[in-house]
Formats: sequence, structure tokens, C-alpha cells
Amino acid sequence: MEKKDKAWKLRKIVEYIRTMDHPNSEALRNRFRIEEKVNISAVTIYRYINYLKDVEKAPIKADMNRLGSGYYLEDPNFWSDKVTLSPGELVGLGLLQSLMKVYKNTPVEKDLGSLFEKIRKYLPDGARYDESRIAQYIRVINDPMAVIDTTIFTSLIESVQEHKAISFNYMKNGALEPKKYCLHPYRILFHQTGDWYVHGCLADQTSQFRTFAFSRMTDIQNTGERFTIPVDYKLEKHLDPEVGVWHSDSYYTVKLLFHKDIAQHARERKWHHTERKTQNEDGSILVQFTTSQIYDLRRIVMGYGSKVTVLEPQELIEDIRKELSKMNLFYGVH
Repeated sequence: MEKKDKAWKLRKIVEYIRTMDHPNSEALRNRFRIEEKVNISAVTIYRYINYLKDVEKAPIKADMNRLGSGYYLEDPNFWSDKVTLSPGELVGLGLLQSLMKVYKNTPVEKDLGSLFEKIRKYLPDGARYDESRIAQYIRVINDPMAVIDTTIFTSLIESVQEHKAISFNYMKNGALEPKKYCLHPYRILFHQTGDWYVHGCLADQTSQFRTFAFSRMTDIQNTGERFTIPVDYKLEKHLDPEVGVWHSDSYYTVKLLFHKDIAQHARERKWHHTERKTQNEDGSILVQFTTSQIYDLRRIVMGYGSKVTVLEPQELIEDIRKELSKMNLFYGVH
């Protein structure tokens, strides 16, 4: 938002009337000129004050002083509650801005940057935060992020919002060439690793649900077909967003035994809303929960190496055994 827009001027007028001693239109004009380097006539200020009183119901009153008629706020807190931030909230704002880095390479990055500029310009004098000072204490560490074509991102957001069917080419891991799909996109998913996905049903097989990664999609087109999301559709029926993003109709009871060396790590985390934790006498911790996300769970478990043992389900145990066998071939372990 530019400083010269009407909303900014209205808010500044209220701020000046609150902080100055019964300013008249001429005093307000001079304040704009000196502090903000903005030229605005006394007549325009008078018109804006009437707008504030009539439309925004601002409690602006006129009073006589030695300079003539001056303005004051009958309620000094008018609009102030919309912009006043505590020191902790200002730090939180800086933290949130640092966390915006996870939206890099998406259109959201630009929009969030614009939003923060608007928030900063609406903060009252004395409530500014030193972005560089806060940023030096914060570092966002994330997995390598996939680069997403902004046209893909924009097209998918629009298709989900307007219920428009899409066609696209998709390159699966391990595939030699892309395959074409037509999809009714229902939901956009953002994974903790920094990747974006779309979940929906195939246009020609509406009982078949799939999840597709934005970064693997090309040549996206609007087919011209509109669809209606079934009233009984729930994302949680098709995947477990607490663990992963991939579609699965099968749920498993998971039991993970965390070695005593990382027991505190297991203890302090919320793994799932169905979780149960059992402290063992040897210092290890058993974590149990239910999920459908075997693929993502394998990635999580193998990241702990020998410090976590999978007790259930058998499907996950076999999956990890196969993966370890392949790794043994690569690293010469027999």
C-alpha cells in the first residue's frame, strides 16, 4: 500500500488528532508535510474528517482554542486497538516474517511480503520493530525445497477455489516420461518439508483419489468442466495429514520403540492425536498411534537410524528391511 492512499491518510489523521493538542486542519496539513513529506490541503483534511465522522463513526469533536477550532477524540482509544502491539507481539511479527521463507518460490511469498508492508505502515509511531535486529537471532532451517512454476501454483489455487477440473502431465519418481491426468482438485496441501500438493479425485473415475506434487506437474490446463465436491468428502478419510500427504485407504497401528538415548526427544513431541506413550524401566519409550501414512513414516523412522525400532506394523518392518537390503548393496555391507 502506498503512503498516499486514502486509508493511510485517514488513519494518520486519527493518530495526529490523538497525539497533538487540539490540532485544526492547518496544523494537520503541516504535520503531513513535515513528518510524512505528503502535501494535502486543509480542505481535503476537513473532508476526510467529515468522512471519518459520518462513515467510520469516529468520535472526533471540535473545540475552541487560541488558534481557533481544534479537534480531539472523545474516545482516545478509537482505532488504537487495531494497531497497538505489545513488545512480544512485535517480536512475534518479526519471527513470522522470518518463517515466510518456507513460502519461497511461490506466489504466496510476494503476497505475504505485501501484507507485512501494510501492517508496518499501520503501526503507530514508537511501535516499529527492528527487522534486521530480530532477524539476526532467527534462522529458518528446512529441507531442500522444490522449485514450483508460479503458473502451476496460481492455476491450482484458482481451480480449487472455483471447482474447475484440470488436465496436466505428471512425472512420477522413476518414470521415463510424464503421464497425463485429469483431476477434480479438492484440497491444497503444504507438507512440513516445504513441498506443495493437490488432493482430489480422477475426473473419469470419481471414486479414485490421488495426491500430486506441484513440482512434478507441467502443462496444466483448465478443461472447462466444473465439479461439485461431495457433501460427505473429508480429507481425513483419504489420508492422515498429521503424518503425510499420500492417499491411502488402509490404516495401521504403529508401535515405535525409542532408545533411551533419544527418549527425551520422543517424550517432548506430539506425534499424533491418537498417540500413547509408555515409559520403560530401561529408559526407552514406546510410542503408539494409528495412521495410514506408511510411506512418510518410513522416511521419519529411518532418519533416526538404530535409535528407533519398529515393532508394528509388519508392513512397515518389511518395507524398511527391503530398503536396508538395497542400501547394503550400495555400501558393500553383507
